[in-house]
Amino acid sequence: MPLYEYRCQACGDTFETIRGLSDKDVDVVCPKCGEKKAEKLMSACTCTVKGTSSSSSTSSCGSGRFT
Repeated sequence: MPLYEYRCQACGDTFETIRGLSDKDVDVVCPKCGEKKAEKLMSACTCTVKGTSSSSSTSSCGSGRFT
């Protein structure tokens, strides 16, 4: 299941939650304040690391190193 990031419009808290495709019409409840006013945030980058036969890996987002 995908992991999504949300921001509560009531209190401003940012949180992540796992949601299945069948949950897309269910309101997301903020774990901090309990309000159902969360908006899904756009991810900056979806990175995938491509396996290679060498010792280095490449990523669709850059060098493949995350610090």
